[in-house]
Amino acid sequence: MAAAERRAYQTLDGLRGVGAFLVVMRHVPDFFGPVRVPESYLAVDLFYLVSGFVVAHAYADRLKAGGFFWTFVKTRIIRLYPLYVFGLLLGVTAAVSAILGNPPGGWANWSWPTLTEAILAGLIMFPQFPGLSANGSTLDGPTWTLLPELIANFFYAALIRFMTVPVLIAIMAICGAGLIYGEFHFGTLDIGYGGTDQWAALARVGFSFFAGVLVFRFFGAARKIDNEWASWALMAALTFALGYSPSDDVSPWFELGTVLVGFPLLLILASRFEPGRLTGRVFAYIGLVSYGVYIIHQPIGNLMRESLEHVVHLPRGWGALPWSLGFLCFLVAFAGALDRWYDAPVRKALRERFMPSGRG
Repeated sequence: MAAAERRAYQTLDGLRGVGAFLVVMRHVPDFFGPVRVPESYLAVDLFYLVSGFVVAHAYADRLKAGGFFWTFVKTRIIRLYPLYVFGLLLGVTAAVSAILGNPPGGWANWSWPTLTEAILAGLIMFPQFPGLSANGSTLDGPTWTLLPELIANFFYAALIRFMTVPVLIAIMAICGAGLIYGEFHFGTLDIGYGGTDQWAALARVGFSFFAGVLVFRFFGAARKIDNEWASWALMAALTFALGYSPSDDVSPWFELGTVLVGFPLLLILASRFEPGRLTGRVFAYIGLVSYGVYIIHQPIGNLMRESLEHVVHLPRGWGALPWSLGFLCFLVAFAGALDRWYDAPVRKALRERFMPSGRG
């Protein structure tokens, strides 16, 4: 699809931003008092779903034309890696603080050999395996999701000529069966990052990423509808889904229903409804910084919390809400600055070095 023909999906940007904020609330709970989002780990499945839609939108035509695979591989690595490394550096800072006797967030188990192992494994995105005491996600928890996403990206790109609708449905069926097994075996879909459940990461990304590709096939070119209220309603629906606390009996059905049915339906609607101009600009911006927010929030939150505890006692009740707003605003501003002064320039330099033709 030619650049001039590409379409903006600002409601999708809004969903990515809201999802990232809800993940922040999960990983840095001390800033948010009694407010909890119990199902926020399902945001990972939403991110994979949106990734499939966006990758198909941006690259499907060029990949089908041939001769673009390795350019695509470099494009995706360059897109993700600079901020990933920055998140690791923040995690190293927190780990060093723990080793020196000031553990942020209770990180008391770090040692210099463990930190070295985490850095070496982290630099190549090596996942957590039995016998490996630490890896990149030990330094920066959310980063475990990136390797499965890249695997799905490259698998899709390499085999795109075979990605017919029946094949996409077959992949989703196989991975969906894995999700159902994982849900009832582990009692949750918060799986895929441990040393013994790596297969679950592939099941999660396999279903959602290719569901996103399938949604784009059927709905990506549909006529858009301007409806401010519908766009906000979709943000509210996502917030409810991730903030809802189902009972133990209901939880498996709620989680499976959300991932297998609810999120794809949310994506279909989000691809159709667009907000007004002002809201669209807000959604576009939080979508732009959502990856940065997702990558930096845990290590920087641990460092900030420990630093603040030496100066002021963070409230545990509703008095923490001003802190939560301040922390979220800081993350958005910091992620925006990172995009402008670090991520975008580094990615540009990498493209000029490794993609001199300017493609991608």
